Amino acid sequence: MSATPSIEAIKALDGRIFAMLNTSELETLEFYRAQGRKYGVAVSIINQADPKAVAAAKSRQEADHIMKSANSLISVAVQ
Repeated sequence: MSATPSIEAIKALDGRIFAMLNTSELETLEFYRAQGRKYGVAVSIINQADPKAVAAAKSRQEADHIMKSANSLISVAVQ
């Protein structure tokens, strides 16, 4: 992704199911997960999965896969 995704784009993901995002939405989510503080954006994924399974994940990608399979929700807060 070459341009910074808009604040409106990340706000549109609030309340969405993590597993249902398309490629563009996933790129926006990943951008703001990594750099959101610079833009006053806090992104979290409300874990609907077994917390022990997520904690045992060996990578963020594995944890994301577990949360996607449990229909975890995205939470976005903009200051």
